[in-house]
Amino acid sequence: QFSPHNHPKLQQLWLKAHYVEAEKLRGRPLGAVGKYRVRRKFPLPRTIWDGEETSYCFKEKSRGVLREWYTHNPYPSPREKRELAEATGLTTTQVSNWFKNRRQRDRAAEAKERENSENNNAGGNKQNQLSPLDGGKSLMSSSEDEFSPPQSPDQNSALLLQGNMSHPGASSYPMSGLGGPQPVHGMHGHPHQLQDSLLGPLTSSLVDLGS
Repeated sequence: QFSPHNHPKLQQLWLKAHYVEAEKLRGRPLGAVGKYRVRRKFPLPRTIWDGEETSYCFKEKSRGVLREWYTHNPYPSPREKRELAEATGLTTTQVSNWFKNRRQRDRAAEAKERENSENNNAGGNKQNQLSPLDGGKSLMSSSEDEFSPPQSPDQNSALLLQGNMSHPGASSYPMSGLGGPQPVHGMHGHPHQLQDSLLGPLTSSLVDLGS
């Protein structure tokens, strides 16, 4: 077990040795992705490492301190940046870059969320604009029903005949204006009675003329 004071130097030696070995095997220099794969393939031994994971050369504990400060003040002053650098073991430049990158990511996320919200609102307004047209269409249809043209005479005649036939007391003779004879009111008896009622006065008149 080596002293924690010597861990950074020993870690650099460990990683550099594996980087050189990988470059010799591949025959070309390693990029950022290649070095990351080497670190994942050959993790630091516990004799020179405290076991705390690092992300983008930042220990998780240091990132936690920066995140907590960011929630209270995303724009630290130069003095506060120096204090944060001392507390996290980072340089002032690393602290400044971390806050700058975090602000940029948050602004991009807010812009994306605002764009999605505007698109949703635009879709809702479009539906609301179409709904009055549907209502106007229904109103127009009802107006057309109310102001429909009058029925033809044949239709009126048929309706009147149906109404008269549905009432037992109604006359069985055709209605006036349909070409049939006018009914004789009060004479609902036998046809012979109808003939007597018509011929009786005529006979009396002839008798008076002959006398």
